[in-house]
Amino acid sequence: MKLTYRGSNYEYDIPTVDMVEGEVAGKYRGQNWNYRYPRHIPNPKKYGGPNYTKKRDGQAGDRDVAAARTSATVDYYPTVVEVAQVHQANICNILDRRKQAAKAKGDETLLRLLEIESRHMVC
Repeated sequence: MKLTYRGSNYEYDIPTVDMVEGEVAGKYRGQNWNYRYPRHIPNPKKYGGPNYTKKRDGQAGDRDVAAARTSATVDYYPTVVEVAQVHQANICNILDRRKQAAKAKGDETLLRLLEIESRHMVC
């Protein structure tokens, strides 16, 4: 498709997306219309469908919940101090990259400001 914007011409090819028709969502002017989904995205499962089951007996449900809890437990949570140290290290790395970029550009004023900032951050 040829398009023009402010005097410059360019070619635009609309990407094709393989769509899948879903269930009937409603009617518009007497015609059914369906939900459409991209093929790589699975259709959402509705409650009450074939993959949905309600467990009424307490024992089976309790076993499933207990199994899910044991498989999802995390043995280690980082402390606030460890998270703060990692955050500080990341900020220092970003400052170092910004200093390297300022040196490469030859921007002495920015380099001085970054040096002051790194002294304040104790990098």
